[in-house]
Amino acid sequence: MEYKSKYKMKFSGPLREREGFTLIEVLLATAISALVMVILSACLSFALRAWEETQDHKPDLSAAVADLLKRQLAEFDPTPIKFEEGAHPFFSGQGQSLSFATSHSVKAISGGVPVIARYVYNPTTKAVYYAEIPLNPYEPETIKDFVKMGISTDARSSIRFYAVELADFELSYSGEGNSQYSDKWDQKDEFPLSVIMRWKTPDSGEFSQAFSVNSPFSIEIKPKLSTGTMGTR
Repeated sequence: MEYKSKYKMKFSGPLREREGFTLIEVLLATAISALVMVILSACLSFALRAWEETQDHKPDLSAAVADLLKRQLAEFDPTPIKFEEGAHPFFSGQGQSLSFATSHSVKAISGGVPVIARYVYNPTTKAVYYAEIPLNPYEPETIKDFVKMGISTDARSSIRFYAVELADFELSYSGEGNSQYSDKWDQKDEFPLSVIMRWKTPDSGEFSQAFSVNSPFSIEIKPKLSTGTMGTR
């Protein structure tokens, strides 16, 4: 006797493939995602620390000051200027200030023409200030006024001083045939053979460097300074 079921199974097509992930697949994907997040978090943290250090760090511009002074002294202009007391090259040096004629100028300020360069250190603000004016040997009073004028960092000023932070700044001078250095040069008919710049950076680094005047060649000098233990830069 043949048994026939009244229920018949009907399939419209092949069995559909199983959907979803196994537990191992889910755990593996989670582990990979966590690893990627850790790497990205570490990279972001490193970038933020580097950015913060960059924002807090002030560049040391003392080497730029020393290099500019070296170049300007090497190209010192000995052309006599007719002052009231007589014609002579212009070079006036003190312990923390210096003014002189030079053929090397900052092109962004004076366009590359010969200038009177002036360096002044202010112990109160802990900064050395630099300014220059075009050299006009026929207007000596303009030079005297420039050397006597106060420091102005206002961008609207006709003569602007540019400041570089230094914890200390000293200058000393020596003439031909003299191995001793003094903190003043007031010999109007002569200019010094060499100048020593001694400075201390804001992070307490101490340096000194000797420059030759009106000579393209450096001269070896062992400065004898009365105070401080200086390194050579």
